[in-house]
Amino acid sequence: MAHANNKARVTEPARSPADLALPKLKPLRILVAGEVILDRYLWGDVERISPEAPIPILRVNRREEKPGNAGFVMAGLRALGARPSALSVVGDDRNGRLLREIFRHLGIGTRALVADPDRPTIVKERMLGSVQSANRGTQQLLRVDEEDPRPLSPAREREIKVRLTQELARADGVLVSDINKGLLTPGLLRAIIDGANRRRIPVVIDPRLSDDFSIYRGATAITPNRYETERATGMRLGDRAGWRAAAEALVARLDLKACLITLDRDGMYLAERGGADTYIPTTPRDVYDVTGAGDVVLTFFGLLTAAGLSFASAASIANLAAGLEVGRIGAEIISREDFARALKPVHDAYERKILSADEAAAALDRERRAGRTIAFTNGCFDLLHAGHLQILGYARAQGDLLVVGLNSDRSVRALKGPDRPIHHAGDRARILAALAMVDYVVVFDETKAERIIRTLKPDVLVKGEDYRGQQVDGQAFVEAHGGRVALAPLLEGHSTSTTIARMGTANGAAEVVSTRRPPRPRANSRTV
Repeated sequence: MAHANNKARVTEPARSPADLALPKLKPLRILVAGEVILDRYLWGDVERISPEAPIPILRVNRREEKPGNAGFVMAGLRALGARPSALSVVGDDRNGRLLREIFRHLGIGTRALVADPDRPTIVKERMLGSVQSANRGTQQLLRVDEEDPRPLSPAREREIKVRLTQELARADGVLVSDINKGLLTPGLLRAIIDGANRRRIPVVIDPRLSDDFSIYRGATAITPNRYETERATGMRLGDRAGWRAAAEALVARLDLKACLITLDRDGMYLAERGGADTYIPTTPRDVYDVTGAGDVVLTFFGLLTAAGLSFASAASIANLAAGLEVGRIGAEIISREDFARALKPVHDAYERKILSADEAAAALDRERRAGRTIAFTNGCFDLLHAGHLQILGYARAQGDLLVVGLNSDRSVRALKGPDRPIHHAGDRARILAALAMVDYVVVFDETKAERIIRTLKPDVLVKGEDYRGQQVDGQAFVEAHGGRVALAPLLEGHSTSTTIARMGTANGAAEVVSTRRPPRPRANSRTV
């Protein structure tokens, strides 16, 4: 039960990001109950207004389909190393079959994913456009939903309860994503909560917008947002006193162990049964899109609760993960690598720019969705000199951000000989990443840049003026996708080879001087 004297409870300070770390977890088996949705994105440019109506015309250049809501939670769990399985329904249609295929590809269990011929698969189709001529970022123009929110039929509910029993027998925890689209009837919710409690495994719920949260009584924890909490409690959440009163009221009324309220710009507030309350402020950042933030909180907070972390630690980590999510367009998976990079101290922040090819490809996809043009150049960049800076500055001016492809040590030796590079790839990457004009650095192992260019898909490919009249690596690929090649002016007399030669000459002269016999001091002269 809730603590008898709420006034005696203390509020713990939030942990700073520097104190946080995502622990190594065994592959926990997590059952995720809730509506799985096919999120479809249409990306394109807006260049004119329709003559038929005062609406923008979206010229589509890319389509993307991925799982949303409970499906997004499962994809996030999989990225963190968990073994999720779905308790849900899809339609007996093409979209339902596509979701099953996506889940199997991700390694998500589908034994309890029921095909219901009486309802369609839920699809949310978002149309996003950018006005390139005005240098504006991407924004959502329209969302089209296909759904049937009627409650499950009694026969379908019984079928799902049978599969629930089978799945609970091997689960380490249960997460519930409730968007109130007909699947999670009061009877099924009660079966989930009671079944998890009998097995003594945690059940964490992201609740629906409702006046009545009694359907969640007995859950381990819930994660409502500000508006959902105000609706369910009738309390105003305008300040810390209101947050605390509402969170503690829900813990007491619903016999919860914890209630984590997400407060958008204000962060999060956690109340625990018989424990200290914790306020977790948000980290200021640019917000592009809040889509998926609640699902990320459920993913991190629920998984870490199932792993045995304290509610306060799990909430602090979930808060940081949600902050990363809102800085991205659309619902994007927050991986363990994303989280680790965000924890780097401020003085090491430039190292966050150094990515693997796969990480960079994902990051650049997000940059494109924000309407940014990507410039790319590549090279050995062994001894950085003014000529390099000239090319890098020119390359950065060709786009909204610059990616530098850096030859590995092996490929530099193949290109330049056994005595090169002077600096190892790790040092060369750090030096480049420390430059303000460079946004990302990617090390690649081939002597030619064709493969890395195909992976990263830049809009502008930049090389030096000395390549004029030659076919540049990746040029055909970039131009075939609507991009271009730009040749940077060179700074005469500056090259790494010239620098090394000068250093060799200087060293040789120094050696000659050092081997000469020093002159004898003349009579009456003094030495110092």
